Amino acid sequence: MKQLTDITTPFDDIAATQTLPGQELGWLQQLRQQASAQFQRQGLPSKKVEDWKYTSLWALSQEAFTHEAAASQLDEMRCSQVALLETAYRLVIVDGQFSAELSHLDGLEAGLTVEPLSQAFPKTKSVLGQQVSLEKAGLNALNTMLMTEGAYIQVTANTKVSKPVELLVINTGETDKLATHLRHVIDIAEDAELTLVEHYVSLADNSVGLTDVISEVNLAEKAHLSHFKLQHESLSHYHIATLAGKQASSSVWHTNNISLGAKLARNDIHSQLLGEQAHVTMDGLYLVAGKQHVDNHTRIDHAVPNTTSEEIYKGVLDGDSHAVFNGKVIVHKDAQKTDANQSNRNLLLSRTCEIDTKPEMEIYADDVKCGHGSTVGQLDEQQLFFLRARGMNETSARSLLTYAFAVEVLQRISDMPIRQALSNVIETRLPRGA
Repeated sequence: MKQLTDITTPFDDIAATQTLPGQELGWLQQLRQQASAQFQRQGLPSKKVEDWKYTSLWALSQEAFTHEAAASQLDEMRCSQVALLETAYRLVIVDGQFSAELSHLDGLEAGLTVEPLSQAFPKTKSVLGQQVSLEKAGLNALNTMLMTEGAYIQVTANTKVSKPVELLVINTGETDKLATHLRHVIDIAEDAELTLVEHYVSLADNSVGLTDVISEVNLAEKAHLSHFKLQHESLSHYHIATLAGKQASSSVWHTNNISLGAKLARNDIHSQLLGEQAHVTMDGLYLVAGKQHVDNHTRIDHAVPNTTSEEIYKGVLDGDSHAVFNGKVIVHKDAQKTDANQSNRNLLLSRTCEIDTKPEMEIYADDVKCGHGSTVGQLDEQQLFFLRARGMNETSARSLLTYAFAVEVLQRISDMPIRQALSNVIETRLPRGA
């Protein structure tokens, strides 16, 4: 029996009636059918599922979404204004559809492939669906049966890509209650390097929509990926995302996940360290206010000896907002010499905001170095007094202290143009306190 049965949007009917790209591929059709059968069995997850205990999808299930977008009137100038980076290869998806006119994919350097997924499905047979489980409670099955667009990025062996790749996903608000189901596939070969930015933005302040996205990452031996995600969609939007990757020996994956927008945002991030000397950094920042709800679930699997991980997630909450952090680090049997550190810190700016934080470690090996912790607090009154005593008004003092709390996540970004671009966006969205 489905966990949520009263769904206004008939996702099963959409999958059966809509013409989806790649229908001529037998293996893809089989995968979609498996996903459809799984979704029919389990539906959307309810709060009875442990991983969804603090996040309800009831409001989402009652929205009557449309899956066909009207033609967009977005022009190059407006697109450039919302893009995060000036110098980057750019693949642009507008209202769920790839825009060749707005993308900057000419002159890709040798060894780099960046294509819309709708055109690249035949190339993805060996990698698509390899990082996610259809049985896991969530939207993996829904995304797999309805995915229509996304990005396919491949970097060949020994290629060091000189410019970042920005995946710019824009919801214009021109189609009311639009649902988009995106799948990104990132395949980095041996001793290759890439910097990738996923950027999700709404152009209409109160537009209602759904972004359902899965990003799959495969890192070969000695591959290096710096992966940034910025989500600042409409405060009436729903954003459900999974980022999952497998790492071979000596690979390095730096992830940085920043959530600013959406009425409800859910991020599931999972790394499997499958080769010795592999390393993952998971950093995140969430700034929420009003009645926003953000839920970050992270998981790091240390499956073999001599792997390392480091995780810092920080949150700033204001108004009646609600945040959830569940970070799980699993050190599997015989994964000796694991070095893992995890931290979640939260700053509450109002009396009515709420944080549910649950850092976890499961350790089945005995020769390891692991630590984790969580803090929840308010602005330091002595620091506020110190700044006000030196002529700063209360609003400015609160803003400065809030930025100082959040900036640690940005300071860990080594790419200066990306750090500055993210900082510029965050400064405009920082809560001011009460």
